[in-house]
Amino acid sequence: MKIALIGEYSGFHTNLRDGLNELGHNVVSISDGDGFKNFERDINLKSNNKNKYLRVLDYIKKVGFDINYIKDYDIIQFINPIIPPFLNLNINKYFINKLINNNKSSFLVCAGDDALVWDYWESGNNENLRYSWIKGTIKDYIAENALPYWENENILLWNKELIKEVNGIIPIMYEYFRPYSQFIDKVRAIPIPINLDKIKFSENKVKNKLIIFHGLNRYFAKGTNYVEKAFDILKSKYPNDLELIIAGKLTYNEYTNIIKDTNVIIDQVLSYSMGMNGLNSLAMGKILLGGNEKENNDLLGYEFNPVINITPDVKTIVTSIERVLDEKHLIAEKSYESRQFVETYHNHVDVSQKYIDFWLKKL
Repeated sequence: MKIALIGEYSGFHTNLRDGLNELGHNVVSISDGDGFKNFERDINLKSNNKNKYLRVLDYIKKVGFDINYIKDYDIIQFINPIIPPFLNLNINKYFINKLINNNKSSFLVCAGDDALVWDYWESGNNENLRYSWIKGTIKDYIAENALPYWENENILLWNKELIKEVNGIIPIMYEYFRPYSQFIDKVRAIPIPINLDKIKFSENKVKNKLIIFHGLNRYFAKGTNYVEKAFDILKSKYPNDLELIIAGKLTYNEYTNIIKDTNVIIDQVLSYSMGMNGLNSLAMGKILLGGNEKENNDLLGYEFNPVINITPDVKTIVTSIERVLDEKHLIAEKSYESRQFVETYHNHVDVSQKYIDFWLKKL
């Protein structure tokens, strides 16, 4: 099949493209590389022009001419109804509708906050969550003196309009599945694909100190405020046993380099699930603290999950790290469990086949 993957989310479409290629399909990826993360792509939507007027001309060329080559594809798939860098609603609608009209079938992946997800959880449905990233996200935007673009009512209407247009919808985790479950005839949750051929596994060995890393990105939404407080407590209690690192705004290559010697990764505190960074860390053989709630495990069919579940509670984070420290002699053994989990549930070829099966079912 001829397949076009439009948009990027922390390497999601890059990994899916790799798996589909290995299964013999003809795949093109179209994105801006997910901003500073700069993932590889076949058609680049990013403009390097610093002059805003020349940048607009670049975007007009990309939307008006470059995508004309994407015609008569069997499958086109979007990540979210707004495709960066085209944050302007009208440009997005033109861009996406043109692709839908020029190709045979279209699908929407739910990965990251979009207008429908935001509206669902902000409208009181989050009472069913024991904890949520919503309030943290609002704090992040207030700190930047901005509002989430998806709070725009017109973008929500466009989100709902697009749902009617596409053949199917694929949420990647529980937090995104719940809002879209109202369209259950179109929806199937499928795990995130991870290309294990690109991620080297190394037995997780503790040297002088147990090294723990937390990525600084979306400070309140990820729960970094809780991690910082936990680290302050741990630094004073275990100055000779722990090396605690918080760093952010890293490209994918910078991120993988900094965690090569890391033993433990703290992912998102306010999530029921794991994202790309968490899964990449597990594939490398790291111990992961993050989202491991029953709701997501049941949805994605996990029969085992090595992630240490943490919640927005400083004491819980501290005690979880203390337990890892007490059992550091088991870390090398547990690193194999981390890799096995990703091999079992997130292998990019197996996940790509699940996408193909779903696409064909909805054609």
